Amino acid sequence: MDIKEKLKSFIDKQKISLKAPVQAAEFVTSDEFEGRTAVTAQFLRSASGLKDHLLTPQAEQAVIDSIESLYFESGNVDVGEHELQKFPDVADVHIINGMRSRLRKQQTIVSRRVSDLIMQKQGLCSKEMERVTELQKEVIKGVSLCVEGRNKLAQGRSQFTSASLGILANYSKRQKIASVIRSLRMIRTLQMTDVQLQSLLKAEDYPGAIQLLLECQKAAATFKHFTCISELSTKLQDTLEGAEEQLDVALARVAANFNSANYEKLQIAYGLLGKTQTLMDQLHMHLTSHIHNSAFTIVLGYVELYNNTSGSGSSFSKLQYSELCKYVNEESFLPCLLDLSKCMWNVLKSYRNIIKWHENEEKVAEEDDSSDGEGNTEAATSRKYAKQKLEHGLYRLWQDVQAKVRTFILASDLSHFKFDDFLRILDVINKLIDVGESFCGSKSETLRESIKKQSINYFRNHHRARMEELHMFLENEGWEACPVKSTFSIHQLMEYRFLKGKDVNFTRITSPSSSPSKKSAGQLSGNKDVFDLFSRESSPFDITAEETIEEDIMANGEPLTLSDDDSDDDVPDELKRDFVDEQTGELPQPHPRRKLDHGKTSIVTNTTLTILRLIGKYIQMMKLLQPIAFDVMICLSHLFDYYLYSVFMFFGVRGDLEQNPSRRLRGSLKRIQDTLILNPEACQEEPSDQDKVESPSLSPVVDITSSESIYGLPVRVVAVESLAFLAAQLEALHCHIEPLIPQQRRTFLQQFYTGTVKITPEIRQHVYTAVAAQVIDYDGILNCMGSVKWDINDLMSQHSQYVDVLLRQLQVLSMRLEEMSRVSPIPSEACTALWECIVRITNRTLLEGFAGARRCTNEGRSLMQLDYQQFLMKLECLTSVRPLPDRHLVETYIKAYYLPEGALEEWLQQNRGNYSSRQLTALVATMTHISKRTRQKIAAIVEESGKKT
Repeated sequence: MDIKEKLKSFIDKQKISLKAPVQAAEFVTSDEFEGRTAVTAQFLRSASGLKDHLLTPQAEQAVIDSIESLYFESGNVDVGEHELQKFPDVADVHIINGMRSRLRKQQTIVSRRVSDLIMQKQGLCSKEMERVTELQKEVIKGVSLCVEGRNKLAQGRSQFTSASLGILANYSKRQKIASVIRSLRMIRTLQMTDVQLQSLLKAEDYPGAIQLLLECQKAAATFKHFTCISELSTKLQDTLEGAEEQLDVALARVAANFNSANYEKLQIAYGLLGKTQTLMDQLHMHLTSHIHNSAFTIVLGYVELYNNTSGSGSSFSKLQYSELCKYVNEESFLPCLLDLSKCMWNVLKSYRNIIKWHENEEKVAEEDDSSDGEGNTEAATSRKYAKQKLEHGLYRLWQDVQAKVRTFILASDLSHFKFDDFLRILDVINKLIDVGESFCGSKSETLRESIKKQSINYFRNHHRARMEELHMFLENEGWEACPVKSTFSIHQLMEYRFLKGKDVNFTRITSPSSSPSKKSAGQLSGNKDVFDLFSRESSPFDITAEETIEEDIMANGEPLTLSDDDSDDDVPDELKRDFVDEQTGELPQPHPRRKLDHGKTSIVTNTTLTILRLIGKYIQMMKLLQPIAFDVMICLSHLFDYYLYSVFMFFGVRGDLEQNPSRRLRGSLKRIQDTLILNPEACQEEPSDQDKVESPSLSPVVDITSSESIYGLPVRVVAVESLAFLAAQLEALHCHIEPLIPQQRRTFLQQFYTGTVKITPEIRQHVYTAVAAQVIDYDGILNCMGSVKWDINDLMSQHSQYVDVLLRQLQVLSMRLEEMSRVSPIPSEACTALWECIVRITNRTLLEGFAGARRCTNEGRSLMQLDYQQFLMKLECLTSVRPLPDRHLVETYIKAYYLPEGALEEWLQQNRGNYSSRQLTALVATMTHISKRTRQKIAAIVEESGKKT
């Protein structure tokens, strides 16, 4: 450790001694430095050469590479301390000498390498020194030029005269005075701005007024150093605020009644103010405010007009809109609704015109941008904002309109309105809904629900009142034919004019899910925008002068004769079709074409005409308001059901010989009785009985028991044929009703036509059977046949006497019918149906008389055939009915007497449904050619079939 300390102190001394030459070297010239460096290097090389042998370049490079990186660092590194750290703990002279030799060798090689590098760069250093010398010469030349320039400037300053400075001073004063004059003129112009501004605003030159104000403000800012300008600036700011208020007023006028020129001026004016987006916000605010204010003003005007009581005018104006609408009476409701709808139409049309204006402006801007190659970003942003604002405002504006109209509709009770007035109200709402759909694509659920609610309430009350009226009409009906023209058609009634396209102004409310392609041709929207269909001053709610159409259906003395004329000539061809597909225009296959028969005199009663009118109104209601079309259809079916039930109960009294009604007829009558006829013993407060009506009673003036009138045959004919006419009209209207019923509800319509309308022929049969059962003395005929002996052995050529009696009664009846037809025409269908019933009952009577024979021989059976053939021969001369009903039953029964035992049983199996058990038993009892065993077997078969029936 002692030697380490000694070496360390020795190295420190060496460092101190080396610092003095370094500091002194600062005063050494470059030549001296180079000389000393060369001498030192030479000395070192010679000294090194004495001790060490010369090394090869590779060896020298290896020695340099072995030098630690610490020696190459530029910082203040203590290499002595670093080397001392390498000494071993135990001092060894050999190790130290080895380390010293290594360091000396490294130093020698590094010094030699540095010396070589210096010698290589000595030529370049000499060239650089020459360039420095040249640069020094150039600098000296530049200094000389600067000195010369300064001398010239001093000479020019000394030679410049005071006169020239005076000229410049005077010119400067002149410029200042001119500036003051311009400022004074500008101040005077600013003071006169207010007058010019007002004239521009009155002329509606809004861009010019705003441009003037902005220029004045800019000028005022320029001359703000004048004292008078500060007050003028305040005045200009107030004037600008007033101008903005006038712009807002003008914008409100444009919102209520669009004018493209004024709106363009407002756009430019707001653009100059940098408030284009504010314009859109204010526009929507004015539109909303106009809707609220105008709706209130219109309703208030009608309320004060029709409720003109002293001291109440001021109180109405203080009411809320919803409360004010409750004071609109029935008389003023429709005119008020029309004015309200017109006002809303004008607002919506103005909004649509605003949108179109912006669309046109956007197209022009896009064309300009494409031609210029670059666009105005700020203007594009404003256009985008305006477009979004207008699009969002569509639905919002329509919601405000819906809310006002809905409040107005629901505030009044429409249940007591006249039907035509209510249809007009529906028409207005339908048009408004179409306007809304064309305006923003809205389905207008709010309006639909409100009118649906009012319609259901109205129609229930209306239908209940009509059913009560129908009950009263039926109880007072005299069942006389109404003298209509021979060419009478339901299309001649006012209630059916919409089928001829004469009510094209009527639109209908469809379900929200309905496709636009399924809209009727009468709808406003159609394939064209509803706003394009009307001029600037017109609207879909204008009351047009309707063509006065008077009904001309009464004969007015015209004889009720048959006519071949057809009154369908004025009916469009598409209305003569059963059903036209609205999408393809083709006739569907399932329904054949139906056409009203105008070639024959129509037999109708006053009640029939009333029902026809009601049906026309109900169909019109279904067409106008499809959401409740099914409910209306149910009520429509009630009209026909009640009339059919009444005709059957009045005139369908069945006699002893009449067959029971068919299962379908019994089911229909039972359904009508359960759903429509009020049970007198039931509780009147039951909700299910609210839509029921009492069963009508036949008017006392109608006599259906007198034989002189053939038991009321004229009134029966009128009743049944009017029912048949009504059913035929319903069949013809099927093509108009079916498209109005929702697809999932058409089963009811099919059941109504199948189960009620199509059973009219059965009603006719039963009514005429009631007459046929009384016009002939069937009991007397049976008594006469009972006195005939059928067990004769000899057959006479003369028929029995009962045949003449029966034929005589039929002849008398035929003559009475012919005489009656001259007073009260009987249609051929009625006459044919009556004779069919008479022949059927007569054949049944003859069959019963033949079955009453206890004993019979072959000759007696031949007499039966003779009698029946005589009867048929004379009967065919009295009636044109062919074939004669039940003729085969009588002939088969007579001929069955001759069947052998083997064929008899088979015959019974085939015909036991056509004859009663008593008739079959009587037949077998008279057959003497069969055995007792066969008779017993057949009797068992007959008895078994009788139990099954």
